[in-house]
Amino acid sequence: MKSSIITTLLLEWYKKNKRDLPWRKTHDPYNILVSEVMLQQTQVSRVLIKYREFLSTFPTINDLAKASPAQVITTWKGLGYNRRALFLKKTAQAIVGEHNGTFPKDIKDLCALPGIGDYTARAVLSFAFKQPVPMMDTNHRRFYQRVFVGTETKKDKELLGIAEEVLPKKDAYDFNQALMDFGSLICTTKSPSCDSCPLQKHCKAYPAILTLPKKTSTTKKKVPFKETDRFVRGRIIDHLRHQKMLTQPEAIKMFKQFKKERIIKIINFLQKDQLIDIIDGRIHLPD
Repeated sequence: MKSSIITTLLLEWYKKNKRDLPWRKTHDPYNILVSEVMLQQTQVSRVLIKYREFLSTFPTINDLAKASPAQVITTWKGLGYNRRALFLKKTAQAIVGEHNGTFPKDIKDLCALPGIGDYTARAVLSFAFKQPVPMMDTNHRRFYQRVFVGTETKKDKELLGIAEEVLPKKDAYDFNQALMDFGSLICTTKSPSCDSCPLQKHCKAYPAILTLPKKTSTTKKKVPFKETDRFVRGRIIDHLRHQKMLTQPEAIKMFKQFKKERIIKIINFLQKDQLIDIIDGRIHLPD
């Protein structure tokens, strides 16, 4: 596989091009977990600001565990996908309550925590505890797929097998971090920068990757964001961050462009997701 050549070239590229990110200046598992949860479905530029603010408000895992859901959701403003905030708080409560405030160092125990999947568990092990474990987020997956497999699609289980062989055990931390930047700056999903890629002649997907037909969408026409349930959910939560309370009629009035039944359904789902409480007809963030 020429894996030693590839890992050497990648690590050399990383030394020259690595991004200066605050979560790379710590091995505190709590800080690492916060950054990883925030980075799910959110751009780095947005996370940079909120990461510092969140840790300023909840500097330790005990602080987060003791905070009310309303406090956590309010601090999460600007990141979207608010359920992540609740999962993060529940994880903190589980670590404090079940593990005496100490993060497990075993992937099985980490995955048993609320909202932590295989990738996040591996990220904590690699970035906090510097264990030589491979991981498989979007950037890692694309790297292993293209460089070592080519254009034929492989499942994560197979790619993890490749990653186990490729991962340089002594430099696992830097290698896993390098793939984050490499996937964001060079080996991008669309229009990868093959001309400036240090791995070009070792990549099994090159040059075929440049001439593959673009995937055509068979889905319906994309709905504008302001017409989605997610937009309504976000607006309701954001209103509660500032106004503290809202009645169902007021919520319906906020979205005159939508049917009443749709808003009621969205409110019910917000309650089911534990993002709101409804007491005596009044909607507010959970205490």
